[in-house]
Amino acid sequence: MSAKAPALFLFRSSPLALLLLSGLAQAQAEAAKLPDVVVTGSAIEKRLEDAPASVAVVTRADLERRPVQELAEVLGTVPGVTLTRNGNGVPGVQIRGLGSAYTLILVDGRRVNSSSAVFRGNDYDLGWVPAEEVERIEVVRGPMSSLYGSDAIGGVVNIITRKVGTRWRGSARLDATHQENRLAGDSQIASFSVSGPLIAEQLGLKVYGGADKREADEPTLNPPASNGTRQDALPGLKNRYLSAQLAWTPSEQHGFTLDLDSSHRDHGGFELAREALSLRHQGRFVFGRSELRFYGDQTKNFTGTVTGQINPNKSTVQVLDGKLSLPLEWLDQHLSLGAELRREELWDPTNLKGAPGSAARSSPTTAVRQKAVFIEDEIKLLPELVLTLGDRYDDHENFGGHHSPRVYGVWHPAKAWTLRAGWARAFRAPTLLINSPEWGSPSCGSATVGCYITGSRDLKPETSTSKELGAAYDGGHWHLGFTVFDTQLKNMLDIANRTSNKALAPSYANFVGFLPDGRPMFRYQNIASVKSRGAELSSRWALNASLNLRANYTYTDAKNTSGAIELPLTYRSKHVANLGVDWQATPSLGLSLSGRYNGAQYISVPANGQNMVQAPAYSVFDASVAWSWSPALTLRGGLLNLVNKTVDRESSNEFNEDGRRLFLSVSARF
Repeated sequence: MSAKAPALFLFRSSPLALLLLSGLAQAQAEAAKLPDVVVTGSAIEKRLEDAPASVAVVTRADLERRPVQELAEVLGTVPGVTLTRNGNGVPGVQIRGLGSAYTLILVDGRRVNSSSAVFRGNDYDLGWVPAEEVERIEVVRGPMSSLYGSDAIGGVVNIITRKVGTRWRGSARLDATHQENRLAGDSQIASFSVSGPLIAEQLGLKVYGGADKREADEPTLNPPASNGTRQDALPGLKNRYLSAQLAWTPSEQHGFTLDLDSSHRDHGGFELAREALSLRHQGRFVFGRSELRFYGDQTKNFTGTVTGQINPNKSTVQVLDGKLSLPLEWLDQHLSLGAELRREELWDPTNLKGAPGSAARSSPTTAVRQKAVFIEDEIKLLPELVLTLGDRYDDHENFGGHHSPRVYGVWHPAKAWTLRAGWARAFRAPTLLINSPEWGSPSCGSATVGCYITGSRDLKPETSTSKELGAAYDGGHWHLGFTVFDTQLKNMLDIANRTSNKALAPSYANFVGFLPDGRPMFRYQNIASVKSRGAELSSRWALNASLNLRANYTYTDAKNTSGAIELPLTYRSKHVANLGVDWQATPSLGLSLSGRYNGAQYISVPANGQNMVQAPAYSVFDASVAWSWSPALTLRGGLLNLVNKTVDRESSNEFNEDGRRLFLSVSARF
């Protein structure tokens, strides 16, 4: 198929899309309502069209159209966002060609970071909040280190939960998904929430929780490869979570919130438990607004990271941050100042004791401290032209000081038009694990005869320089946006260079030596440079009060530019497209169709550029229907992967694309 028109291919491949579009002849103009305010792309709340960043919003309605086992599945419909998965089946979020480790995950503005405890990027970090309690998800594409520091080098995902209301409300929801292929595992989701005032206009309570389960695939699900080997099927997944919030507003000037969270995740025998606490004060004064917050979490990994072994560890993170926003009459500015103190600690008696055969490390604990200050100034140069200048200075215990400046302009040259341009520098410090030479882990596919990887004190922080230029037109009934981006990443942290071949191992630049049992050992290293360039096109069209179209397309060219020849990065499709049709046929009956096109992507790229392996492009379509039986009861159902397009794992780093499956859902509200 030609790469020129993947979105058109989505339409032509589905008779149901043509059936829905037959209602166009009765179209009546009415504008689609957009989210009014976003809070992630700058230090203050902004209208979406005024945000000094490329921000996309996944609404509550988007989440309600289909069963959501993982929030990342919905994020895959956002322009510039692609999904990747490890062998455990957990989705990771890639933004503009940069891997999931470069995406900072926030929940109500609080950093979530389980990577130290699981050492799997941020694969687990989207699973701590049930979809039923999410108000919206804001996705910032591009670096935001000027506000959030390390880890925001690729972008930010902020999961915003529903607020405590002035009236009592409650909900309960049950979802079930049934696989047509009985070798694949079914899934079930149950969740509830209740919220309301304990003391009118002063004290409110919110409690929510849930559990979800995906049964393990049968071992024979994946067919044998050409060499006769069969990849493991997806393991069983079990998650449960419970959260509570107290919101106290003693006066119009002061507001306090206390959050407690408890979660447990079991992914094929890898068990994690997370406990979190947050206390926040928000002040509203004549001179401006303030926010002061302390939060911390502890993630316990009961199993460890090596299949077949039990090596528990524990990660603890404590953060104190504050922000002051001041509107200034001089030059029509809005000045924001902030600071952050953060401490991370890892207890890992198995993997922090040094390489096998070496002298044992005296302490099973390692820790790091960081402190930062930031400033952001929004200057209104003209009534329709706003310039945002920002910088953050991070002082890292191991890597010293780093500036992350950003310049961004937003201009509305005419009604409905928005032009934006930005430049930013960002940095990312190595994690606790890969910066510790005493840390190590088996790799190369075996805990006994593979290889061994270890951290290093010689690593440099990763840095990036990013530019973007975009334009958008919002005509009320329809919206069109286009953005081009360019990111240059230096000193990328990497462990791809490793092998179990004892004869070949010494030729690798990051080869350390051999363990007493003969396994070759490799340390993490910096590779010189990576570049990612591309374009994002998004559109939305309200055909009438009941029929809406949405479509987006992303082109990404991500390459390793460190060697003599440029090499493509693995698991990055150059062409990705999404299409959706939403039709509210009657006040109580709604129908939706969505399609996703994943272009061809490389799944194996040897360092010499020879014998690269590429997976072919494919498309998946989903259809759903929602029926409001009454104001308090809604029934949903539909078919996922209508054309039954499956993708089987061919290596342990890949995942299966599930085939056709039926989902049913019932939700009650009071």
